[in-house]
Amino acid sequence: MNKVDDYDKIMADHRLFNQVVYTSLTEAIKILKERQKDKGLREKIEKLLGGDIPEPLRKIDKYGISSKQVATPNFDTRWFLNLMKEFSLKPVFLEYYNDKFTSNNSFKHSLGQLIVYDNLNKKGEHKIKKITIVDFNKYNGKPIKDVLTLWSESLIDFHKRLFKVCGYENENLCFYDESNWLKKHGDKAKDYYENDLLLYVYHGILFENFLLTGDDGNFVKNIFLPAFEKVYNLTGLKPLIVPIPPMDIEEDTCWLSYDKRIEPYIKIK
Repeated sequence: MNKVDDYDKIMADHRLFNQVVYTSLTEAIKILKERQKDKGLREKIEKLLGGDIPEPLRKIDKYGISSKQVATPNFDTRWFLNLMKEFSLKPVFLEYYNDKFTSNNSFKHSLGQLIVYDNLNKKGEHKIKKITIVDFNKYNGKPIKDVLTLWSESLIDFHKRLFKVCGYENENLCFYDESNWLKKHGDKAKDYYENDLLLYVYHGILFENFLLTGDDGNFVKNIFLPAFEKVYNLTGLKPLIVPIPPMDIEEDTCWLSYDKRIEPYIKIK
């Protein structure tokens, strides 16, 4: 594996970043299967974590993990769930309800301003409609668990409700608020992110894309890459991270958007 310590070099070269950080899905499944045969590796990881494994991952299995503050059935998630079915992985949504709500983060912003996608127009351009469902000024900086929609529904409950709207039965999915687990491992992302990444050495495969520009890029350079390097140095192994959606169109807003069938369920008067 390429060295991880030259963060500026890695950030400046998208292809190098992909090589350092990501693993292809077929390879990740193969590696996970082999690693989970190694009881010594399991003991090592669990010792590094103080024996503290998030409840859904305690039984060893082939888990595919989506780690977002709030699980929501946008096109990114739908792609994720299709892969879980195709490759016989068990989907787990690790959420973070205590994280702060902000409009500066592209994903968090998309939770409060829905992008409804309606195919292509005659020019081949995406037809989208943006619908704001949260008072950003009121809730900026507040814990996500406290954010309400404009019709006073919990933002978290609203996004969970959309899974059934989009044809997914919640009882077949695993949702887990990781807030308390993360807090036990540090008050800030810089403190707990190393332990979070340790989970993807042995306990499951993370499906995620890390954007390299703006506030997302600052997070990658200052928090993610240092934690990634520490995990590699501790274990000699890289966390298993599969990019989703496809890397060449990761910044396309359609991946943060929703099927138009959700529109009747938005209760703005």
